[in-house]
Amino acid sequence: MVVVVFIGAGLLAFGLSFWLTRRLQRPRPAAKQKAPVGLQRRSLQNRSSSPSFQNPLAGSPAPDLDRQVHDLLGQGRLVDAVKRVREVNGCSLNDAKAYVAERLP
Repeated sequence: MVVVVFIGAGLLAFGLSFWLTRRLQRPRPAAKQKAPVGLQRRSLQNRSSSPSFQNPLAGSPAPDLDRQVHDLLGQGRLVDAVKRVREVNGCSLNDAKAYVAERLP
């Protein structure tokens, strides 16, 4: 009787592991979910028309910002420099990283 229980438990464990392995190997369909209204990304065109946005790739928007970025990079604080550019310009992460990368020593 004990042998039958162990064989049954082993088969059950094998079946569950086989099923789980097959299930995890299946590709998942990409879910197309719309972000909440407050979190939707605005396009660069919409942001460039607002007065507070300054395109970081269009020259030098603020000499003070350049000095701050240069000082932060001199201290080895790359992440803080990118954060500062985003705070001042209100730009995307990629734009801020490009702005800071242009000013790397």
